Amino acid sequence: MFGVAGIIATILVLIPLVIVGVVFVWAARKDGEEDQAVQARLGIRRRTRLGR
Repeated sequence: MFGVAGIIATILVLIPLVIVGVVFVWAARKDGEEDQAVQARLGIRRRTRLGR
């Protein structure tokens, strides 16, 4: 009985953590897109090591 309760408790903890992680990554990517759009609109060109 304790094994089943442990598994259910683990699932109930992991599901919200996964959801928060996915939302965090989505928000970070969305913010990056907006930042690139603002830079393109303002004509800002960033120098990077990859795009010399």
